[in-house]
Amino acid sequence: MECLNITMNESDSFIKDYTNHNAQILQFYTYDPNQTESYDRRMAHQNNGREAVVADVIRDYMSDLMLTDTQKENIKALSEGAKVVIGGQQAGLFTGPLYTFHKILSILTKADALSAEYNQPVVPVFWIAGEDHDFDEVNHTYAMNQRVGQLNKVKYHTMTPPETTVSRYTPDKEALRDVLAQFFASLPETPHSKTLFDEVERIIEQSETWVDCFKHIVQRCFGAQGILLIDAQHASLRKLEKPLFEQLIQRHNDVDHAFRDVQRQTTEAGLAQMIQTDTNVHLFLHEEGQRQLLTFENGVFKLSKSGRTYTETELLSLVEAEPERFSNNVVTRPLMQEWVFNTVAFIGGPSEIKYWAELRDVFKLFDVQMPIVLPRMRITYVSAQTEKLLNQYELTLEEVMVSGVDSARQRFVRAQASDVVLEQIEEMLHKQQAFYETLTEEMSDTEDNRNLLKKNHGIQMYQYSYLKNRYLNNIARENAISMRHFKVLGETLHPMGGLQERVWNPLQLLNENGLDMYASTTFPPLRYTFDQIIVKL
Repeated sequence: MECLNITMNESDSFIKDYTNHNAQILQFYTYDPNQTESYDRRMAHQNNGREAVVADVIRDYMSDLMLTDTQKENIKALSEGAKVVIGGQQAGLFTGPLYTFHKILSILTKADALSAEYNQPVVPVFWIAGEDHDFDEVNHTYAMNQRVGQLNKVKYHTMTPPETTVSRYTPDKEALRDVLAQFFASLPETPHSKTLFDEVERIIEQSETWVDCFKHIVQRCFGAQGILLIDAQHASLRKLEKPLFEQLIQRHNDVDHAFRDVQRQTTEAGLAQMIQTDTNVHLFLHEEGQRQLLTFENGVFKLSKSGRTYTETELLSLVEAEPERFSNNVVTRPLMQEWVFNTVAFIGGPSEIKYWAELRDVFKLFDVQMPIVLPRMRITYVSAQTEKLLNQYELTLEEVMVSGVDSARQRFVRAQASDVVLEQIEEMLHKQQAFYETLTEEMSDTEDNRNLLKKNHGIQMYQYSYLKNRYLNNIARENAISMRHFKVLGETLHPMGGLQERVWNPLQLLNENGLDMYASTTFPPLRYTFDQIIVKL
């Protein structure tokens, strides 16, 4: 494998503007991500004093894993005050889209670089968003049938979708094994297929919850590089978070005003509104098997589904007795993460970085400094076969990644067509248009004549257009192999109209390259960059 960087022209310029010192955007963040001074200041920032307890929490959460020496060293460094690079994601089916792995690679790469630059350990941490309950976002993934260029949606079905957090959800193992078999049915058989299938099947068998399965796959692929894992819903973490939960309840009105004031400022500055929420509390409570949003109305806190109410005193008592029943929403989750960890840099996707801007004053309210906010590295994988097809049809990688293959496919078909045939059809279309306009001028302007001419004109124009389209479609069918090549290119480099990493699943690549694909001895060395990374397989 080897990698190279390319600069892409994208329709959304936010990340480009953010990483190029745009003052209109940077006013909503504490640090410019492109300045060395930002890292100097952040590395020197005073620790919060919770690092030893946090290390114990992570050690507890990862106790069911066979920790690598590097992970043990990182937990020890964390307990002794080492700062972290952190990022997170929901626990998707078989880890979900590729960009989840790319967040982990970004965290590892940046942590390694800072450790070397400042000659002190900086620890990579991945925050699993197990407190989320939107199961429709994580219950499916896509498998690419490379023989025909077909993307197949693979979904875990359940008659009763969980209304609790995914950390609490215990999936049906037989159903998960069936989904795994469906996924592999779309993949080509390779020397790695059986080993990979057996390993994921083993992980399913040993996992109790939905998040457990995610956790074990990540550990298998990145444990050797030292990544530390924590589930936001882990009970011992919730116990540590009690003081902030209490403050979030007591100061819920201040939190809501701080968030909405800055959100108004971001929209006035031309940024899109990212966070959509009607609550004024920004916390959830687990009750009656459901994760229910809290709202403050008429002097009491009300649950969104059951309608049950609590006084502030009752909620604070519940935090003290059962903190694991509470969880954050999108407004308070980043604050909680940064209250817990001594973070140098947070790694996020484009949407995350956008919505963090709206939280500027929420951080200030609790005297928690927003860390350096960095976009995750974007990676696209190009096989030798893909590169061969690009060369065969004289296409650039950037062209296909940004725009897909529709234009190229049409150019190819048009090149195989007879110029004479197409010119004659176009000439007839122009003649028909002229004929229609002439008759419109010459015939009496009655409703019957207008309707007659309009209907006849429509029929004639349709027939010529139909002739042209069917002629081109026939050429496409005669070149079925090339059409399949275009489809394969499109679903490989521009699936569902976007980047590969937003659709493809890591198992797709592990099937081709083996379970150790992301090992430091196999994967090409990365340097953190804002550019698009191309990994040639």
